[in-house]
Amino acid sequence: MGISSRLAIGELREHKRIYAIIVLVIALTMTSFMLENAYLNYMMQVVDDTTKIITSDAIVVDQSCNIRDLYGTQTELRNAGAIAQRIERDLSGYKTSIRVTGQGTYGLGTKGEAVDACTLQGIDPNDDVADIADKIVKGRFFQSSDPVLRGHTPLYIHIKGPGDLPDFTYGSGQRLLKDEEPYPIIVGSTVTKIHPSIDVGKPIHLTLSVSGKETSYAGITVKVIGLYESGTPTLDALMWFMHVDSLREIKGYGETTGNDWYVPGVGTFKGFKPITVDKTRGDAVLVKAPESFHQLNPVGHSEHVRDQVNNVVAPQQAFSWHDFLVYIAGSMQDVVTIMLWGSIAVTLFLCGAAIKYVMDSIVLRKTREIGSLKAFGARDRVIFKIFLYQGIIIGCVAGLLGIGLSVIVMNFVNWYGLRVEFIAGTQLNIGFIINWFTVLVAMLLPVSLSVLAAAIPAKKASLLSPVEALRKGELSL
Repeated sequence: MGISSRLAIGELREHKRIYAIIVLVIALTMTSFMLENAYLNYMMQVVDDTTKIITSDAIVVDQSCNIRDLYGTQTELRNAGAIAQRIERDLSGYKTSIRVTGQGTYGLGTKGEAVDACTLQGIDPNDDVADIADKIVKGRFFQSSDPVLRGHTPLYIHIKGPGDLPDFTYGSGQRLLKDEEPYPIIVGSTVTKIHPSIDVGKPIHLTLSVSGKETSYAGITVKVIGLYESGTPTLDALMWFMHVDSLREIKGYGETTGNDWYVPGVGTFKGFKPITVDKTRGDAVLVKAPESFHQLNPVGHSEHVRDQVNNVVAPQQAFSWHDFLVYIAGSMQDVVTIMLWGSIAVTLFLCGAAIKYVMDSIVLRKTREIGSLKAFGARDRVIFKIFLYQGIIIGCVAGLLGIGLSVIVMNFVNWYGLRVEFIAGTQLNIGFIINWFTVLVAMLLPVSLSVLAAAIPAKKASLLSPVEALRKGELSL
C-alpha cells in the first residue's frame, strides 16, 4: 500500500462520520436507481408478455387505419406478404409475421349472460413473432391436426341499403352446418372469471366483424382449446387468438370459385364457395427487432424501431408497442419514470456537491500538513492521489452498499409477494428483474461521481507550493 492510499484511509477515518453520511446517501440513491431500473425491466417483461403480443416491437397497418383500429377489425393491408419480405430484406435482423384480425361479440341470446366483445388475432402458430404457446395455463396450444379450415367461405347475404344508408352484409357461417367442427380458439383466463360459462372444451357462438370499414358480419362457432395468461388481465379479457388461416377463410382471403345468387327484393347470396386461402394476405404485419444492447431506454429504442420500419413501409404506417401502451394506459408510467430519474439525478448532484465541499474543507484544514509533505519532497501527484483515493473508496463503498440494499429489498418483495388488485378480481404482481448492465452502472456511477467531486479540490491541493501551503496553514491556525 502506497503513501497516498495510507494517508487517504487515515483521512477517511478521521472524518468518518461525515463520510459515512455521504456514503449512506449515495448508497440509498443507488438503491433507488437499482429498484427503479429493475422494476422497469420487470414492467418491460410484462409489456413483452402483453402489449407485444398485439404489436410485437412494431406493427404495420394500412394507411387508413389509426391506433384505435388495433383493438378491432383492421382494413386489409394490401401486399402484406410483400411488405413483410421488404422489411426483412432491408432491415438486418428484423423478423416479421402476418396477422389477420376481427372483432367479435358473444353472449348474445344466452340466458343469464351479458353480451361482451373480444378482438380476434389470427396468428400463425409456427411463424408468429409474438410467442403465445408458452403462456398457456390450461388446455393446449394449436396443433397441426386442428380443424382450422373448412374448405369453403361462410354463406353471406349482401343487402343494399336504401338511399344513403350503408350496405349490410351478414354471413351465417357455421350456424347452418351443424356437423362441422367449431374453429379452435385460445382465450384469456380472465374471461372465465368474468363469464364462468366459458371454459376449455366449450363452444361459443361469435358474431364476427369481417371488415374494418364496412358493415359486414359473420356468425361462426368456435371451441376453446386453451386459456392463456400474459400478466395483464385487461388485455387477456379482450384478446383472443385463432389460427390465421381460419380467419382468412372466414374473411375470404384467398382464391374462390363458384357463383353468387341474386334474389330480387332480398339481396345477393354468396358463399359456401370452395376456397384456397392466400397466406400472403392479411390485415397487419408484426415486426420483431433485434434487442437493444441495454434496457435503460426502452422507449427510445421503440421509437427508433418504429422510425426504421416507417422508412421502409411508407405510405403504410407503423406503430410501436409504446404507442399502443400510451393509447391504452396513458403516459403516467412515462411521467413517473421521468420524475424518478430526475430525483435520482438531483440527489446525485447534491451528493457530489457535498463531497466537493467536504474535500475543500479538508484541503483548507490540512494546508499546513500538505505544505509539510511537499517540503519533505512529496510530489504533486502524491498529494493529488490522497484525495483521489478518498473519492474512489467513497464511491466503491457506496456502490456496493447500494447494490446490496437493493438486492435485499427485491428478495423481500419477491418473498412476500406484493400484488395490486386488478380487473375482475385478478391481481397484478410487483416484481423486479436485474441485468448485468444495471449492476455495472450502479457501481460505476457513484465511483465516477465521487472521483469527479474529489478531483477539483485534489488538483487545487496538489498545485500548492510548499511555502504558500505553510503560510496559509499558519494563517488558518
